Amino acid sequence: MVGVDGGAVSLSGRSDLLDHLVDPVAALPSDHPHRSAAVRLHAERSWRLLADLYQQQSEVAWREHRPALALRLLLAESRVALRTDDRQRFGETLLILGQRHRLTGGSTAAEAWNRVLLRAPLDVDTARFHAHAWRELAALREVTRRYDEGLSCCERALTVCRRYADAPGVAGRHVRALVQTATIRRLRGELVTARDLLREARELAEARGVDAFTRGLVALREGGLEIVLGRPEMALSAYRRAATAFERVSENNLLYTRLREVAALRELGRLDAALRITDDLADRFRARGDAYRLGQVLLERAEVLQSRGDTVAVAATLEETRSYYEGVDTLEALRWHRHVARALIASGGDGATAARHLAVVLDRAGRPGGRDLNRTMLALHDLHRIPETDVLSPSLRHAAGRGALLAADLQRDSLHEPDVRWANHAHREEVYQAAVLAHTVADEPESTARVAETGRADLLNQLLVTRSGGAAGTIAESRIDVPPADPGLADEVFAVARLAAGSIRSGRAPDRVAPPPLPGRLPAPAVLDTMADVVVVVNLGRGPDGWWSSVLTRPRHGAWRAALRTASTELAARLDSLVAGVQLPPRGVSRAVWAELGAFLLPDPAVWAGTPEQPRSVAIAPDPRLWHLPHAALIRDGTYLCDVAEVSLTPSLRTLELLLARSASTGPGPTPAGPAVSLLDRGLGGHRVERAALDDWPGDHRAVARLPQVDEVVDPALLYVSGHGDRAGADALLGPDGVTMDALAPRQLPPLVVLNGCWSGTASSRYGYDPLSLAVGALLGGADTVVAGIGRIGSVASAHVGAHLVRQVGRGVPVITALRHAQRQIRTEHPDLGPFEWAGLCGVGAGR
Repeated sequence: MVGVDGGAVSLSGRSDLLDHLVDPVAALPSDHPHRSAAVRLHAERSWRLLADLYQQQSEVAWREHRPALALRLLLAESRVALRTDDRQRFGETLLILGQRHRLTGGSTAAEAWNRVLLRAPLDVDTARFHAHAWRELAALREVTRRYDEGLSCCERALTVCRRYADAPGVAGRHVRALVQTATIRRLRGELVTARDLLREARELAEARGVDAFTRGLVALREGGLEIVLGRPEMALSAYRRAATAFERVSENNLLYTRLREVAALRELGRLDAALRITDDLADRFRARGDAYRLGQVLLERAEVLQSRGDTVAVAATLEETRSYYEGVDTLEALRWHRHVARALIASGGDGATAARHLAVVLDRAGRPGGRDLNRTMLALHDLHRIPETDVLSPSLRHAAGRGALLAADLQRDSLHEPDVRWANHAHREEVYQAAVLAHTVADEPESTARVAETGRADLLNQLLVTRSGGAAGTIAESRIDVPPADPGLADEVFAVARLAAGSIRSGRAPDRVAPPPLPGRLPAPAVLDTMADVVVVVNLGRGPDGWWSSVLTRPRHGAWRAALRTASTELAARLDSLVAGVQLPPRGVSRAVWAELGAFLLPDPAVWAGTPEQPRSVAIAPDPRLWHLPHAALIRDGTYLCDVAEVSLTPSLRTLELLLARSASTGPGPTPAGPAVSLLDRGLGGHRVERAALDDWPGDHRAVARLPQVDEVVDPALLYVSGHGDRAGADALLGPDGVTMDALAPRQLPPLVVLNGCWSGTASSRYGYDPLSLAVGALLGGADTVVAGIGRIGSVASAHVGAHLVRQVGRGVPVITALRHAQRQIRTEHPDLGPFEWAGLCGVGAGR
């Protein structure tokens, strides 16, 4: 079939080729129980039986973790296959030889055996060997981060698979080649392409009924991608599928899958379970002397210990692995260098040493042909966190932070499925919040506002532009269609990485470094001036000293300014609950808590500069985790915000810009000449109060029994829905008709919608995700302003607030002005009410 040195020849004619590698008579050790059988079969020239014996005993040796003997016996089997001119057996043996050499770190031998396979003429009988060999060569290049070469090898493998799609064994090799391609694409930061390739691999595996082992490989790589995307629950599910596939098929892959589970468990906060796995695997690999796998386990263990804050144990674990990775050029070595740097940063160690470790990562992860955007992002972020050191100037540190931010947003912006996009944004919270904090401290408030606006409500904003919310499938199933990013932006990231690595190595940090561009955009000043007297963007972050807020404020016709506040211990405990989605207790929260929240979230005096007689309009873009806070009830110097301000909320500044533009094109808010439409829950205590106010609406009142009937009313001015709300977020239900976000979105709704019920205006408390709620559904359905419930509101009190609101809007009072009047009046008439009762309704949107 093939000669080691080249052309196609008869196997039997070259039976001496492997004599210098192994003697087929003496392949088994002299004390091996099957040695005498091997000698006898050789003497009898029973080549097929001898090959079977070597194959069986090689598998036994591999299972017993005796890799040297297992490989020697494979060599002997291939030597015997030459004797019988058994092409298929010879190819299968070399295939396994190459794979096992790769798994045991023998990259040179692995390369050689796969090259031997490729010397055979390509035909229907050898196609699977060629496809396998190219895929194995790609895997070898993955380890050394020669990604361009690896992708070239993958393409060669896929070309063979497409050409010989129906040849024996090719379908499985096709799936594996797709998986390998996806892995390299993921490492290069091409997450969408990686996801598409894995989907193709899974569908092909199902259609062609490939073996369990190959299906396990698909699930294993799906788990790795889900980790990068920031979805540990999905990753753990994928790893469990992979483990099931590998059970009783491949112990090596089963153990590796358990190792990969550690990252998912760590991300889920299940640190004890993660440590138990690392302890078990470390014992196993130490016992068998497998340094390669042991090193991987210890790196994962260091990650878990770091999450626990055990800096001493982290340092000890990383020191144990130093001999494996120091001076080595592999992916695991890059992980080790970054772990050491992070451990030094966390423990207050030497910043210069940490910087040198990160320089290794930045240099190797940014090399041409092997550019790794994700690792570069993480290393730049760590560099940005290093305490002051002579090898890192403030300008270079700032540029590193901007580079990390740009890399994170390039990854997010490449994704089109909302849930994946949001998860990736949330997974990068530390990078985004570091950028917010850095620009706040650097007194760059406009840049801070731009960073804060990045990624907020981008699905909602796209749907507002296309007016397609809920029209085809659910909102969450929509795609975010963004133009491809400029390839030059990634070049900017790697340019900063190269500059940082070179500066650290040389010890000469440049005094001034031009930072990469910021992602995102802000509305133009003229547009901001139309939004409110004061525009506020609130951001929360958590660092070593606890919770902090960066609050961006812009008075009309003024400039952005930023305020940074750190929460007290008492307030931090409240924030821990708030950001977990737990509402403040309706009763029992002191005025001091509301005052501290007011100072923390709205520190700028411009927000509070109005008077009861001349309130200021204040548009607030809350932190995504604080949509269940009644902002109108915040206090400063004993004064409620609603006493001095007309408060409206918006998911993002871009959202408000779009709503204002839409309302300008359709008319100035609700006009009393149009009818009011209601869908009321008669079981609520305040039903009669609301009904009476609606009956007084100047343009007539139409009660409907179901939401779709709203579409039958001509030019309505107001839709009023009341009912019990069951939860926050996109899956909320309101009222006896079961009003949902996706039911509201495709309607032709009037300019004003009132959703008087618990949680109707409250998004799920999650960083990075669009603040989806029933109110958002109404905005997508055409409403310019939605009045909705914040958290668990009192039904009777909110009914009175809603009734006052309706009567005043019917007299021509702007919506947000009317809401403020109603809240203050009910609070005055019933001073025993709590904030979630009199201030439980909020205005979302244009406010007109």
